[in-house]
Amino acid sequence: MGVDVFIDDMTALGFEARLEAELVVYRVVPVDGAHAGKPVDTGVAVAELQSWPQVPPHWLHFPAAVEFSATNVGASPRPGWTGHSRQISGWGDAPAGVAWASHVRAVLSEAVA
Repeated sequence: MGVDVFIDDMTALGFEARLEAELVVYRVVPVDGAHAGKPVDTGVAVAELQSWPQVPPHWLHFPAAVEFSATNVGASPRPGWTGHSRQISGWGDAPAGVAWASHVRAVLSEAVA
């Protein structure tokens, strides 16, 4: 469980996850929103991955240039990045990595800049 499993799950799905500045960072290409069709670096704090895949992380971390019209923000361990509070309400039947990637794409679809 935990960070290594998350990295393995994301890498298996083609996201090339890597550990950087207390975050697991990977690229997602959103289909909607201000960044549609363009790769966006995103991350999850290592501290939130201790119970992966049983418990999904709550905070998503993006470069500060990724903006939302409505969001709760917090500090990110990576300089120039911001944490955004987003809740995922259960996995459903999909594997955890697939559900997480879908969640991140959905959040990025709300980006306005």
